[in-house]
Amino acid sequence: MPVLSVLRAVALVAAFAASSAYAQTVVTMWTFLDPAKTSGREVALKSMIDTFEKANPTIKIKVEPQVFSELMAKFLAAHNTGAAPDIIWVNTENMGALMKAGAAADLNELIASKWGSGADADFFVRAGWDASVEGKKRAAVPLFHATTSLFYRKDLLKAAGIDPASIKTWDQLAEAAKKLTLDTDKDGRIDVYGFGTPLSTERTGGTTAFTVMLVGGGKPWTASCKANYADDVGVRAVQWHVDMIGKHNAMPKEIIANHVDDVADQFTAGRYAIAVMPFARYSQVASQAKWGGDNLGILPWPNWTADKPGPQQVQGWWAAVWAKSKRAPEAAKFVEWMINQDSVRAWAVTGGQVPTRMSVWKEPAMRQPKFDYMQAVIDGWSKSSFLVPLECNTARFDADWNQAVQRVIVGGKTAKEAMQEAEKTFASRQ
Repeated sequence: MPVLSVLRAVALVAAFAASSAYAQTVVTMWTFLDPAKTSGREVALKSMIDTFEKANPTIKIKVEPQVFSELMAKFLAAHNTGAAPDIIWVNTENMGALMKAGAAADLNELIASKWGSGADADFFVRAGWDASVEGKKRAAVPLFHATTSLFYRKDLLKAAGIDPASIKTWDQLAEAAKKLTLDTDKDGRIDVYGFGTPLSTERTGGTTAFTVMLVGGGKPWTASCKANYADDVGVRAVQWHVDMIGKHNAMPKEIIANHVDDVADQFTAGRYAIAVMPFARYSQVASQAKWGGDNLGILPWPNWTADKPGPQQVQGWWAAVWAKSKRAPEAAKFVEWMINQDSVRAWAVTGGQVPTRMSVWKEPAMRQPKFDYMQAVIDGWSKSSFLVPLECNTARFDADWNQAVQRVIVGGKTAKEAMQEAEKTFASRQ
């Protein structure tokens, strides 16, 4: 063979080898986090992607951030048209919709069946680990468990002479909120409101005091997924919110248009003394609070009576692989990476999440005082905890309750009429 032909052949082989070496399978993931941003969880996710791609150079993870309240509806629409991402993040209230649609691949087959016997026991929040299991199939695995918490300012409660431990009922919380509502500069306008909770019908994300109120006092959903909102407990819960605005003046009227990010930003800026927020915001609020992160605390949930604490909701985010993905093995490989010990440690230490693995929670690094606030949540779960019924479509249930408050304040409905409307709205989604 002529030398020139040999050289050409060698060049072709080298080019083919080079192209093969750099060929990548692109796995698309939808999540509410943006790894290009700087919050704790986003930094943690970025580190997981970087280490995964380094260990798996033939796989590229492409993140397409979404608005969290629109994530599942958009995914299910994409599933129906055959254009969904390979990996989807799903939160508690949308798990039922994901499973009913049959839109998730079986992660027992793709992941868990390859583990040794008993390996899953490390995931100690069993309700979360088993949340997506139906028969022998698993639709999703937990990335991190979350909850909704009552954040409060220690300095303001101390100045008002309020012992946080004395707030055991919703009526006691209302009384405390009235004392904490302040006109600090004496100009006739309120500068600090005693209480804040998202009351918008958009971007609520399960962050509401209503859920604790209704579950603590009764059963808002039956076993057949029928809403039971307009009973005495539901009516009392709506009226409590209405009175906090119109009667006690402990919440501003404009809060009916505020979503979870609005309340978080306003609490951080000093607008509220006590506020309902995702527990995951703790480290972010502590680092950004103009009034000093050392003054940040978490209150146990109150109940309607003082004889038992309010229940602590188990929420969270899970990852699923799209049932029709052509890259399911690669997608499952990254999902498994996001729940390994190194990643769980990153979710906890960098992202401020309660570890999903007991082996990580028991590590000496987690015994530092800065992680004491996680213990408060674990204590709450151990005393009284609950999951919303995953067999029901509970998407936007909190938005329905928030709309009930709006219907009373703006629409002139009674609390009972407003909750009856909410029941009908819930039924229409089942």
